[in-house]
Amino acid sequence: MESKNFRMKSKILIVDDEKLMRVSLEDKLVKEGYTVTSLSNATEGLSVLQSANFDAVITDVRLPKMDGIEFLREIKKSSPDTVVIIMTAYGSIENAVMAMKEGAYDYVTKPFSLEELIIKLRKAIKHKDVVAENILLKQQALSHYGYDNMIGKSDTMKRVFEIISTASNRDTTILIQGESGTGKELTAGAIHYNSNRRDGPFIKLSCATLNREILESELFGHEKGSFTGAIKTRRGRFELADGGSIFLDDVDDIPLEMQVKLLRVIQEREFERVGGEETIAVNVRVICATKKDLKKLVQEGRFREDLYYRLHVITIHLPPLRERKEDIPLLASYFIKKYTAQQHVTINSLSQEALQILLLYNWPGNIRELENAIEHAVAFCTADVIMPKNLPPNLATEETSSDIFPIELSTIDSLDLQKTLHEAERKLLTWAYQKTNGNQVRMSEILRIPRTTLQNKLARYNIT
Repeated sequence: MESKNFRMKSKILIVDDEKLMRVSLEDKLVKEGYTVTSLSNATEGLSVLQSANFDAVITDVRLPKMDGIEFLREIKKSSPDTVVIIMTAYGSIENAVMAMKEGAYDYVTKPFSLEELIIKLRKAIKHKDVVAENILLKQQALSHYGYDNMIGKSDTMKRVFEIISTASNRDTTILIQGESGTGKELTAGAIHYNSNRRDGPFIKLSCATLNREILESELFGHEKGSFTGAIKTRRGRFELADGGSIFLDDVDDIPLEMQVKLLRVIQEREFERVGGEETIAVNVRVICATKKDLKKLVQEGRFREDLYYRLHVITIHLPPLRERKEDIPLLASYFIKKYTAQQHVTINSLSQEALQILLLYNWPGNIRELENAIEHAVAFCTADVIMPKNLPPNLATEETSSDIFPIELSTIDSLDLQKTLHEAERKLLTWAYQKTNGNQVRMSEILRIPRTTLQNKLARYNIT
């Protein structure tokens, strides 16, 4: 039943100057559930194609005034998504070959059975729908991973955007560092979909949850019978990513003995499947991510030094949300729009009190936690403005959220958000400087920020 309903939506154009053939085809296709228009010449066919969309065109090669090959060329110029099946006389196979080169999906040679043509037509329309679906999926992926979804106006995020813009079209290995929830996969996707590999596959794998045997098979594939349960040959993620990019999250969890194989793939772009002897070459851009300090792991003997330097060519550091709180209003607004659209409700904004709670909270779960908080708030909000009561309760009760720099909001009508945030940051930096007697290593530890970030902030506020 589903197949018939699908066909009823398909519109077919038949062009043939032989009336008997044309009428027979039309009658058969109508009985099959297609919507059919039939014409005797290509000129009329082009006119109809300009005013209506057709899923497929079935045309004879021999036509008056304009032959089928020229008709095919004109169709592909004006409607490249329309699939074309060519009918050609027996013994004129060169016409069929020429038609295929010009973009025809398939051909039949006269005389042919109507059942043969129906089978080819079904395949052609299915092919058209698969192509359209792939285009849609790529558009959705580009939308998800595009710069529009990487929100931020802070200096640290501007730097991230600059690196993505510069590095995307280079095939250099990229290492993305950041805590959980900071957007490492989103960043990897932005690199791929803004590169010249965007039409190739973007293959993702988290290395954290797989044991050694499964991880090796996932990465490199395996041959049939190579281990218990290997009932057939299977391609790994590197093969699937050929011509595109592979994103390896939690690369620090790859076992030491398997890091040698990963190093070889990055250097030589070749490997063997588990249990296999054939060397497989791939053209892959490698993007890795970690939430751990790889250099420290190297010093501890838990990560290969040669692999570390292979990964550490271009590094992108994604700051935790607590270090880019000026981006919270933008991110919150983005997530409000996203979830109000999904839940079909109208919410215009956050109240000042709710925003203040978001700004004071420490966000250990980073952007992922903020997104969950906004989704929660949208679900529980019954007005057009999100209030503190709509937010998850833990945000307001978090120990660090309200009593470091208390602000009595009930006594004021407005405040300068940026000035308030800068003043709070300056006080915290001064406090850390005095507490550690200016020791920047200790300051970065008690403030939980990288030394480079600390040095930039000290210079900004002239704290010496």
